[in-house]
Amino acid sequence: MKKIIVSIAAAGVIVAGAFVVATIASSEASAQADEAPVVTEEARRSQRVGILDEVLGTLVADGTLTRDQADAVKDALGAKRAELKESFGDRREQRARGHRIRARVEEWLEDGVITPDELSQLPQDAPIFADDGPLADALEDGVITQAEWDAFVEQRRTEHEARRGTREISDGS
Repeated sequence: MKKIIVSIAAAGVIVAGAFVVATIASSEASAQADEAPVVTEEARRSQRVGILDEVLGTLVADGTLTRDQADAVKDALGAKRAELKESFGDRREQRARGHRIRARVEEWLEDGVITPDELSQLPQDAPIFADDGPLADALEDGVITQAEWDAFVEQRRTEHEARRGTREISDGS
């Protein structure tokens, strides 16, 4: 009787172990199959260039464009891309600068006010110093309270959303 029970227990352990191994192997295989291939920026760029070359080649082949015209289009697109890339680089730096300023302001507001001493540490061209800005009145007394800061942030957010909404409408989105 003991041999039968031991045999059944051993068989159960073997079946359970096989099930666990099969499940792990199956999930690893499906995880590998589910992973999207890593596409580098260089691969994306070459794909775009390939599509552009294909379209321009077709237009040259059917006589819509000359080879010189196709080359001019490609050169103009390359120049515009370089211009936009430079412009976006500047925007990234401005955005990073804004994040650094906001982080300092949030730190200073832990006591509920930004003092004149703290304000003097900000760059003079920071948006909070604009003469016609939402904090102009607050700056008259030399301190910015948490409530004034919150109103400033909300106004900036509203203006940003309005610009974004306008852009989406003009883009046809």
